[in-house]
Amino acid sequence: MNARITQRELLHIQDSLGSELVEIQKFNALAQECNDPELKRVCQDISAAHQRHYQTLLKHLGGAGGQTTTVS
Repeated sequence: MNARITQRELLHIQDSLGSELVEIQKFNALAQECNDPELKRVCQDISAAHQRHYQTLLKHLGGAGGQTTTVS
């Protein structure tokens, strides 16, 4: 089965990618500012979850111009 992504779906995925990047960066920054080790770990875990979401969205793009990117 050859499922193609519609233009509307592509725009939604691109928007979601941008949102995930913001969340990754936000929680990375929060983790760096945390003095409490447990809170720092929670922020890092949340950032990692958003990184996984980002990678999953890129996989859905497939041949539609997606590249694998790791955000720090």
